Amino acid sequence: MAGKWTFVWLVAVSATVFTLMGCSPAEGFSDLRSTPSAEDAVPSGLPDYALEDFDADSLRFVSAVDETRLYLARGRDFPVCLLAYRTATDWQGACGQSMTTMKSPGFEVMVVQDGMPNREGWSKAGENLRIKDQ
Repeated sequence: MAGKWTFVWLVAVSATVFTLMGCSPAEGFSDLRSTPSAEDAVPSGLPDYALEDFDADSLRFVSAVDETRLYLARGRDFPVCLLAYRTATDWQGACGQSMTTMKSPGFEVMVVQDGMPNREGWSKAGENLRIKDQ
């Protein structure tokens, strides 16, 4: 019985925290709230499996760095996903929490929630993306 009450307590605390924060776990990424445009289309040649963990309908182009197009999307099991696309054979995709990073040969990308201050050495590439040259 203690396990049941522990679970109920955890659910109640989680609901209270998210209510006090004024958001759900999936909110906090304003780059995803833009109105869809042609620029947000899934890049041609991207393999079907590349977006398996992504909510492809929420894919939004955010910025381009060194000929790499950076997209954000909601994840199926995580709050946010990042797609770094250069060509159909040169891309990376990952889903995670806030402060997730992805490295490429020329730069590093960090996904942050709205309102996070910029770190020294990083530049802003959208409300939710920070870039650091390698």
